[in-house]
Parts: sequence; structure tokens; C-alpha cells
Amino acid sequence: MDKHTERRLILKGIASAALVGAAPRALGQAAPAGKLTSIRSTARSWLWSPEDYAALTKLFDKSGLSVGLAATNRGVNQDALLSGAADILLGAPTQNMRVQIRKQPVKMICGFVNKYASNIVVKKTFADKAGVTEASPVAAKAAVLKGLRIGTTGPGAGPDQLTRYMMNIARINPDREAQLVPVQGGPAAMIAAFDKGQIDGFCLSSPTSDVAVSKFGGAYLFNMVNNPPPDLADYLYISASVTEKTMKEKPRELAAYCRGIALALRAIHGDRAAFRKWAREYFKDLDDDLFERAFANNAAMYMKTPVPTRPQFQRNVEFLDAELKLLNQPGVPGSFRFDDAWDLSFVEKGMAGL
Repeated sequence: MDKHTERRLILKGIASAALVGAAPRALGQAAPAGKLTSIRSTARSWLWSPEDYAALTKLFDKSGLSVGLAATNRGVNQDALLSGAADILLGAPTQNMRVQIRKQPVKMICGFVNKYASNIVVKKTFADKAGVTEASPVAAKAAVLKGLRIGTTGPGAGPDQLTRYMMNIARINPDREAQLVPVQGGPAAMIAAFDKGQIDGFCLSSPTSDVAVSKFGGAYLFNMVNNPPPDLADYLYISASVTEKTMKEKPRELAAYCRGIALALRAIHGDRAAFRKWAREYFKDLDDDLFERAFANNAAMYMKTPVPTRPQFQRNVEFLDAELKLLNQPGVPGSFRFDDAWDLSFVEKGMAGL
């Protein structure tokens, strides 16, 4: 197979993950009484796997719930949530906190991932020239970003926030000494831009980052699950958020959703072999070597329960506050508290008896 054909097939395989579907229901099986819709930025990512696992292995069904899944291919989707386009939004807590401190009626109800699992990849030539590897000190790796064009999913999204955070460590001004390039169109578009030399690196989750390293001449600067900076070792990165309107109108369904996520997280940790088998089928377009790399890079990032901790909240506050101040915007108000961001009543009800 020639190189051009191989790359075309890889891109096609990534793009084929753009459709998110629920598991087929067996003939004659009754539909769950409750229904919710959920959106995320990209279709298939290890970041969303607890929700996908719950949907496709019928753990939501066991909670009496049907969940419709959809992706936007946009980095920030709080406007879609607020407009009523979906009941639940998956994404970074700091994105929700941005709108919460502006008094928008949004709350987070449960967590998925406690690693900042958007990874930073650059062309290996840049890492080699700087003499750094993934094992190098954090500041040395961050310094490689100076002068580079780094793809993100857009301003304010998790990858954009992480890239700015790392540039700040190396005292790089992202607006004058580098270029953050919003890339729309999902993982395939990011890989295509990287392959064509339109960007020098990018920040995105696995398996896209693994594809870039394995097939497109990339090198990890920051693998945020297996080798995070110490201050981001326990960082709540993916949560489920809802509007206060949905909280009032669908409390039973939200409790059932949290129960399904709790069951999924318990299953992921309790039977790793079953989760690996499911993931191998779900990411079937990855070749075996890529899948093994991706599984090794992601299996350790999931919370054991969907209940966030107050230290995780405080770390989110510190991260967002630093970012806002770097952008010359007002920081997080000192009056902003855990209960302003989170409503744990649904996860507490959903986990009762587990």
C-alpha cells in the first residue's frame, strides 16, 4: 500500500467515528420510561466512554433511561445547552464555570474523568531539535511551543485552555510568540491539518493524538493521563452539565442518568477485560497497534465514582482564574463556591443502593 493511500484510509477511519448511535434494542424489548439527549464536542473519544459504555451496554436501560447521543464538532457548546438543544452537555468543568460566574442557569451533576486528558503533540522534528522527550521536565517541554502553530478546538475549550497553561509555564505569550489555530471538523480535520503542515502541533484527546504519533510524524510533549504535570495529576476534566430548567422538569431522569454513569464507571474499573473488549469494537477503525497504544494511554483516567471532590473543584477554580487573568479578564469571584457550580442531589439519588 502506498503512503498516500494509507493516509487516506487512516483519515477515513477517524472520520467514520463521526456518528454516535445508541445500542440497538432487541425485538420486543420495552423502551425505558425516561428519555434524555446528550451532546459532546466530538463523536467518539475516550473522554466520553463512560457515557457511551452505559448507552451501548444497556446500563442506562437498567436505570430506566434512554439516552440519545450527538456530537457538534465544536469545542464549546454551552450555548447549545442553554438553548435547549440537549438535556445534558459533556465537557470541561471550567467551560461551565465561565457561564456560571456570569449567572447563567447551569449546574454540573456528575463527573467522568479526573485527568486533563487533552494531549499536546508536535512534529517530532521540533521535539528532537529542542532535545526533549515526553520524559523531559515540564518547563523544557513547554518551551518547545514557542513560535509554533498549535491546533485547538477553539477559544475557551479545554485544549485551548491547556495549551495556554503550558505556554504560561514557559513564559510564552500565546498571542505574540505562538499561534493558536482553531480547527473545526473534528479529529479527522485536525489530523489532516497536521499532515498538510497547516499546523505544527495540536492539543486533543486520544485516539487522535495517538494517530498523530504513530502515523503522522508526531511526538508527545504532554501525555496527560500517564505523565501529567504534578499539579494536574488529579484534575476533574469531564463532567455532565444541565440547565436549571432540566433539573426542575426531569429530576428522575437525571438521577437515572447518574446511576447509569456510576454503573459504567464501576464496570470499567471492575472488569477491565470486558471494557477493553468493548473498546476494541467501538474503536474498530484503529489498527491493533494504535488501539493498544490508545488503551494504554487512556484506561487510567476514569473516576471510580461520578462524585466530584471539593479539592477538584478548587483546582478547577485556580486553573480558570489563572487563565482569565492571562487574558486580562476579571478572575473568578471570591464568592464563587462549590454549590454554585455543582448540584449533587441527582448523583446521590442515583447511586442510592449501589
